[in-house]
Amino acid sequence: MGLNRRKLLGTCVMAGLGLVWAAGPTLAGPEEKAKAMVAKAIALYDEKGEAALQVFNEGAVSGFLAGEIYIVVESRGPDGKVLAHAAAPKMIGTPLAQIADPTGKKFGVIMSMDATEAGGWFDYQWPDPTTGKLGQKKSWAVLHKDFVFIAGFYAH
Repeated sequence: MGLNRRKLLGTCVMAGLGLVWAAGPTLAGPEEKAKAMVAKAIALYDEKGEAALQVFNEGAVSGFLAGEIYIVVESRGPDGKVLAHAAAPKMIGTPLAQIADPTGKKFGVIMSMDATEAGGWFDYQWPDPTTGKLGQKKSWAVLHKDFVFIAGFYAH
């Protein structure tokens, strides 16, 4: 009986290791998660139009807020505003020119002006909604139909 238990335990351990190994390469890092969040938001926008903005603002229940990664949508240009914000809906309507990190960097304006359809990374400081602490944030921003779709993560 003891031998069968060892064999069963060994089989379970090996199966478990196989699952961990098999799952390892498919686990996305924060960069991939941020890019996937933006792609998902753009797909919903293409399906629902501006009604998608309200969905984004529903936060975690909508699937557009997952821990520190969340969707933000801005209008484009020097007079751009926050149109959707999954982690802080109170920011909706805020002019981008009024948003700056502690160093004075107006990252919203920068992303609004410099984002392209191919997408790009932008760095700035911003409070982490999961900890409330200021952190170095890296965001993926994509220009799509005159809106900028953004999701990022904090360098820990």
